[in-house]
Amino acid sequence: MEGTPKNGFAVGPVRVAATWEPAPESWTHRREGADVFEGPTMLPAQTGYRPALEYITGFWDRLIRFHPHDTGTLIGLPRPYLVPATDPARPLFQEMYYWDSYFTSLGVVGTPHEWLVLDMTENMAAMVARFGFIPNGNRYYFTSRSQPPFFTMMIRLAHGLKAARGDADADEYLRHMMRLAVREHETCWLGEKHPHERRKYRGLSRYHDINYSDFLASCESGWDHSTRCDGDRPGTESGRWMDFVPVCLNSILYAREADFAWALGQLGAADESRYWREQAEERARTVRELMWDAEKGFFFDFEWKREERCRVLSLAGFYPLWAGIATQAQADEMVARWLPRFLLPGGLVTSLDPFPGRQWAYPNGWAPLQWLAASGLDRYGFHAEADEVRRRWCDACAHGFALLGTMLEKYNVAEPHREPEHGVYGLVEGFGWTNGVFVDFVRKLEAGRA
Repeated sequence: MEGTPKNGFAVGPVRVAATWEPAPESWTHRREGADVFEGPTMLPAQTGYRPALEYITGFWDRLIRFHPHDTGTLIGLPRPYLVPATDPARPLFQEMYYWDSYFTSLGVVGTPHEWLVLDMTENMAAMVARFGFIPNGNRYYFTSRSQPPFFTMMIRLAHGLKAARGDADADEYLRHMMRLAVREHETCWLGEKHPHERRKYRGLSRYHDINYSDFLASCESGWDHSTRCDGDRPGTESGRWMDFVPVCLNSILYAREADFAWALGQLGAADESRYWREQAEERARTVRELMWDAEKGFFFDFEWKREERCRVLSLAGFYPLWAGIATQAQADEMVARWLPRFLLPGGLVTSLDPFPGRQWAYPNGWAPLQWLAASGLDRYGFHAEADEVRRRWCDACAHGFALLGTMLEKYNVAEPHREPEHGVYGLVEGFGWTNGVFVDFVRKLEAGRA
């Protein structure tokens, strides 16, 4: 690596636009009904990240819920958990959500609230024991589908906490939890028949819904209201998600299979470990063969019915870097050709083309995608680029916090002084995974300066 990121970030062959700086005027409020963030009374450059961090520390207790018994549509869980948001006027997202929980957990590790990592992992295990898989969230109407399956990553996070404090049952905990994760993997994500018809093409899996609804399958992906999987055409908001084996999902499944191999190796089950390593390697080879476009230098979703790649460029293409599927040459090409296109003033943009009403698209940025992409850049040696992603995202969040006094579900990374594309849910405040990723990013940035 050469060069140092400054106000005109250049590292090796990569060059992106100069970083965004909030306007210097001392804006004091946001006009009623305006779609423009008019700016904070104090700028992040003057106050740093500390006010937002203090807000997050005090906000965790407001997100904790404990419902041990089924109540109406709410599925009871044995341990307390974190919900994404709290808004008395509009009580959205008052459940424990599958992939939200992992990214939210990143922010409570190393704090007095880290017990919630263990509790939410136990809740995931309870849902696997009860349903055979982890639903989208703990509502009965969510049991028609799941969500991006980060269970093994939660297990590793929780096991790491137990091992660090010297718990005598840490290995037994790992064994028990990974057995449940294997059950979920084989039942749900490798299922080929109703109600879990997900493995569809050469060992690769798709997102699915028990009702065979493309829109609800997009909800399982976490990218509901996006331009992926033919959702970039007028009148096609639901897309055709069940006709695609997505690059993001199969990267996650590869990472899970690698986690099985690691855990079973740690526990002395050499034959089982070898089996899962071989499964992971076969999946990686197939992803590289079907989803890598050598001409474009990018990973794309694959339409299994027509046997062709989707043309939509999105941050899902960076998942193979996070998972470790990409070769070093592929990672080098993606960073050189595409990072300058995706990295905007406020962080990484979800896709390159705008589409009114699509929240998982330009100009929006989302915390989990920032984290996954930055982790992938680190894996392949692009540490300065990863930290630039972290810094830009944290600056955008800090700017928004200084204005609104809260953290949001998503941000406009193209023009951080403007509101994001609202989508269906509008501006949701809180916000669990934004808080978690912000805390994790600030820690990494501060560690890099130490």
